Amino acid sequence: LNIHGFRSCGENAKAAFLRELFPGVRIVSPTLPFSPRNALEVLEKEIEGCGERLEMIVGSSLGGFYAYVLCCRHRVPAVLLNPAVVPFVHLAEAIGPVENACTGEKGTWGAEDCLALKELFCETAYKAESALVHVFITADDKVLEPRLARAFFRFHGNLVELPWGTHRFEGLDRLSAKIRTIYEGAR
Repeated sequence: LNIHGFRSCGENAKAAFLRELFPGVRIVSPTLPFSPRNALEVLEKEIEGCGERLEMIVGSSLGGFYAYVLCCRHRVPAVLLNPAVVPFVHLAEAIGPVENACTGEKGTWGAEDCLALKELFCETAYKAESALVHVFITADDKVLEPRLARAFFRFHGNLVELPWGTHRFEGLDRLSAKIRTIYEGAR
């Protein structure tokens, strides 16, 4: 299961990377609605409806936060790429009209969306099994403060700090072996 970030879409570079890395493995990467509650509903339906055991979740940015929530709920390994740690804080700046950068879909991001993220944070903070949480943060992430992820995941999960890359996580192929090892360990 691949989960995209805020204002992105399911058909993204990370989904393509995962399909190339795992040929023959079904990679589900839905385009999510803006609403956190609706997004998690879509993700839960994907998990329930896939007919197979979920083996790994990959999420980036806000999708990394959702992946952490699902890791807590389903006890499945999660690979978090520059995850939003406190998205209700990060996305408070986005309150107002929003547009999906891939699809052009327009919507509204409201205070209730930030409150929904805060509730999810309170529900799940430090509740995932550390062995299931694999966090990769890049040094040059200018969108999310790497310091927050470093502090949150330093003693809770497997944290890897990379000296290269931006928020978009260019060069993801450099992590192919690590991600494959996480996947193989889940099987």
